[in-house]
Amino acid sequence: MTPIRPLRRLLWLACIAAMASSAARAEDAIMAGTVTQIRGAAFANHRTTSDNLSKGMPVLIGDRIVTGHDTRVELSMTDGAILTLGADTEFAIDEYRYSRQARQGSARLELFRGAFRAITGAIGKLKERDFKVKTAAGTIGIRGTDFWGGFYFSQALDVALLGGGGIYVENAAGRVTLTEVGSGTTIQDGDTPPAAPIRWGERKLNAAQQSVSWE
Repeated sequence: MTPIRPLRRLLWLACIAAMASSAARAEDAIMAGTVTQIRGAAFANHRTTSDNLSKGMPVLIGDRIVTGHDTRVELSMTDGAILTLGADTEFAIDEYRYSRQARQGSARLELFRGAFRAITGAIGKLKERDFKVKTAAGTIGIRGTDFWGGFYFSQALDVALLGGGGIYVENAAGRVTLTEVGSGTTIQDGDTPPAAPIRWGERKLNAAQQSVSWE
């Protein structure tokens, strides 16, 4: 006769393993925001899968979003921030957590290529203002504002302040702060300090905003 007890034990262990795996996946799948508008083709790379984005779809911590040609994607984040991604953009949500009750939150985003616009939400209004966008050239930090950034005009990173309290842009070589609406800076690479802020002309500002515009 086939022993029943060892078989039951194997089945029990398999069930436990499956439950643990499901729990781990559920823990990893923390929602960071929702797709509120989309035009064109875009997808989100998760750790082991990839999904085409559509309106109403959640985006998760750990997602890397890739947009196609002539694409726009708008994300409404859990703290009320609005992120707009332009065409041919690759953008990651490394961390995004906000608790209204505890009045705590942090956001860690990453731009690999392309352009984006961010209108910050509750995290940008907290005392710590722990909202940062990392790039290969440097990091953008905010204090409750509306700003644009991208590898759009050249291979260098350009950043402009469109409204609000200001932003800083830094890397290992230096740091600048933008406080005047319409001003911007350029970082050539991670070893070169950000250029001193200058007021962008209307043409350049319009071109930057057009890169993430829905019109």
